[in-house]
Amino acid sequence: MASPDNPSTAPMFEAGDFNLQPDPRILPMLGEINLAQWKCIAELVDNSIDAFLDARSAGNEVESPEVLVQIPMRDMQNGQVSVTDNGPGMTPELLERAVRAGWSGNEPLGKLGMFGMGFNIATARLGSVTTVWTTRAGDREWIGLVIDFEQLRKQRHFRTPRLTRPKNDPRQHGTEILIQNLKLEQRQWFARAANRTKLTGELSKAYSAMLRPGGVPIQFQLSVNGTAAPGRRHCVWGGPGNQPRVVQTPKGPVDAFQHIDLEMEPRPFCTSCWQWLASDEKSCPACGTDKSVTPRRRSIRGWLGIQRYLHENEFGIDFLRHGRKIESANKELFVWQGLDGELNETEYPIDDPRGRGRIVGEIHLDHCRVHYTKDRFDRNDPAWEDMRGLLRGTGPLRPDKASDLGLAGNTSPLYKLYQVFRRSSPKPKVAGAYKKLLVVPDNEMAKELATKFHQGLPGFETDDKWWDLIEEADRAALMGTSGGAPVRPPASGPSSAPTLPGFGTPPSTPSTTTPVVVPTPQYSVLPVASLSRTYQSQATSQKWPIQAFQVDQQHPALAGKRPWALQVLPNGNQEFFFDMKHPVFESATMTPLDALLAELAWSAMDFLRNQTTEYSFAEILADLRQRYSRASALDSMTLGNEARQTLAAIASTLREHVSPTDAPELFKELPLDDQKSILTKMATRAAGSPQALIGAARFLEYAPPHVIADFFSRHPELFLDGNCWDDEYATLNYEDTTATQLARTQVVRRYESLLSDAVWLAEQDPADLTQVPRPRLLRAMYALELLDPVSEEDGR
Repeated sequence: MASPDNPSTAPMFEAGDFNLQPDPRILPMLGEINLAQWKCIAELVDNSIDAFLDARSAGNEVESPEVLVQIPMRDMQNGQVSVTDNGPGMTPELLERAVRAGWSGNEPLGKLGMFGMGFNIATARLGSVTTVWTTRAGDREWIGLVIDFEQLRKQRHFRTPRLTRPKNDPRQHGTEILIQNLKLEQRQWFARAANRTKLTGELSKAYSAMLRPGGVPIQFQLSVNGTAAPGRRHCVWGGPGNQPRVVQTPKGPVDAFQHIDLEMEPRPFCTSCWQWLASDEKSCPACGTDKSVTPRRRSIRGWLGIQRYLHENEFGIDFLRHGRKIESANKELFVWQGLDGELNETEYPIDDPRGRGRIVGEIHLDHCRVHYTKDRFDRNDPAWEDMRGLLRGTGPLRPDKASDLGLAGNTSPLYKLYQVFRRSSPKPKVAGAYKKLLVVPDNEMAKELATKFHQGLPGFETDDKWWDLIEEADRAALMGTSGGAPVRPPASGPSSAPTLPGFGTPPSTPSTTTPVVVPTPQYSVLPVASLSRTYQSQATSQKWPIQAFQVDQQHPALAGKRPWALQVLPNGNQEFFFDMKHPVFESATMTPLDALLAELAWSAMDFLRNQTTEYSFAEILADLRQRYSRASALDSMTLGNEARQTLAAIASTLREHVSPTDAPELFKELPLDDQKSILTKMATRAAGSPQALIGAARFLEYAPPHVIADFFSRHPELFLDGNCWDDEYATLNYEDTTATQLARTQVVRRYESLLSDAVWLAEQDPADLTQVPRPRLLRAMYALELLDPVSEEDGR
């Protein structure tokens, strides 16, 4: 059969043959396909990238490849869009084929654009006249052609004259696409500055893997109206440029940054039909020939990792094809589809009350087909399911669910991350818990740091500042202080005199034979990362760049008696010093953050002293607290979720301390209504065999909250003495029966009271909790902290 890409080999028409060449009116109709403006530009950028890759494959790599995009900034009749590259250029024959509707290269797995249908849809979507100019190094002139939809419609054929224009430098090479006669709605869209910014942002995101240093599969520069489009990076723990963040688990170390480099067995592929064949197939079942069937490489490259902040939307996995992002923040791998592929049960995030997540990644899936609009991979392509199985395993991510179904041995990268980092808050909040989870307690501050990371500000490239916040939280859990890393006073002597923030350099040593001994300062300075940031008053638009330090009373800033002090440096930055041992901080309602915000509110009022303003001190302080005290707010939704998590953790400890022979009897002790409730919950969750779950002492995991509390009252020995909590019960011995029993009763009553608060909190509707008095919520919150199990098996 003659190739449609080679007119010279096309067969001659015979009498009676049908001529199926499309009418010229088909081209402008392609412009009715709804394609976003940035995607229209991206279609043309794709062709430039393909040209760069072709040049590299031919051993003629383009030096400093770049693509220049120009879009109109006003609604003008003569406005135009242009995309210019410095690629190798095209021959006249290739140019003719490249713009032909429906044409595409014979490398469907190795290309992004290759002109063809995508080119025609994109250009027709924007305007009615497209001019293409191209030249190669050594050519004496540029060659070009014009696609004028109105002219083609009138002449009723597709022939268009060959154009030429002079070329000043014979070494010049590249291709320029110029779109004119822009549609009215397109001119109006480009005229809005917000739309142009959005377009640049979308292009930056789509090509981020190639715009960053060491781009994959190629690095190039992209600019829009003369402004470079940056390659957006993910703000993750570990990874390139950072120290490895590895968490030790009972099953071995887990790196928060999982490199993916999976080479799969080659499979036959039909380049005519763009279909993968079974491994043993020699010819394509669709076209019935083996001439276009060839074995093709299959691989999955990239990474999965943990973001340094939680977000309601900004998490998920990006899927790329040949360096271009096809799907962003995809969350399908967090859904278990069941053994029959029809369950669709979300497994992440399920522990955060606001549905915030932080598992992210970039996966290059070059051998999977994509939709013609390049915004979605083809789910019918077997390559997609292969990828799912390799990245997340075939079973559920939750180990208890996998165990119920008899599925085990999942070692996939996503499974490893899920087991260690699925939670948004450590439980229990003990020393070292934040490092194990890699979570910053103040998520708003973590997001603020991430904004500076994405802006490329110095000092925010690595994860060090986030790590400082985590270390501070773990020290606070260990020491019961505000945290901070102590800066020890240096040894005495002029060469080691201290330089303290805000206090300049040490005095110079006089030129004398008698050495001057500088006395060692008798105070310590502890940087406090959680308080060090730029604060802003929305009411007054003032900004305060603050560095915070915990000090003692001997520090000069406190003059031996002040609880805190705020000092202004010559560069405008400010330093906040506070003494945690001062009596004012013994109050449960007074923290260093409260002190700092009050100081800033006073500063704002002083700034407004001679100005006409309606703002009061109370309003400014309330505004600052609203912006910077969210982490300490009593959030009813969060508290309810934490109560349910705590009770679930308590219930899960039963399985570790009850034998399979005793478990059924313990279940039968429950009231019949409670037994029915548990069995119903098991059936609703498709948990597996109820007999197996009961035999494994897991029935409390499916029980309502009050049942867990009642069960503890009947069997406190199963939870105390280090099983769930460290308090002694069975091991208590006062060598007097009455005294021992009284002591045990007091222990049980204390935990019954705590469990009562947890059950009340877990069973309340979040909306109802907003009406509960603050002391009641505080009591329940502290009960949750006291009920934290001494150990917890993740993955319920």
